[in-house]
Amino acid sequence: MFCSCKEMRAIRRENLQGGPGGAMFYPLIAPGEKPEGSHLKMVAKVELDPGAAVGEHTHEGDEEVYHIISGRGIFIEDGVQVKVGPGDTAVTLNGHSHSIVNTGDEPLVFLAVIAE
Repeated sequence: MFCSCKEMRAIRRENLQGGPGGAMFYPLIAPGEKPEGSHLKMVAKVELDPGAAVGEHTHEGDEEVYHIISGRGIFIEDGVQVKVGPGDTAVTLNGHSHSIVNTGDEPLVFLAVIAE
């Protein structure tokens, strides 16, 4: 499966996981569209608006990876805050909670992957 980011459909989403603000969401595999036989539940590029956040949520039965492409923010896992920027990768394992906040003045762009 291959998809150019230039060809991905853009979806405007607000209040991701209950967080403030919104983001542009570019799904390669959208939530609920898991390919048969795959462990991937979601693969998407996310452009989180300045000041926006993905609200804290717990992963039960799956895991999520965020790979930061551009921008600056704070990643929070189980209450522990870490500053993140381009090239950083965060992995939230099954049973743990996380969120991410855009602390910069430009979109925080990251690849989000959820797998079982």
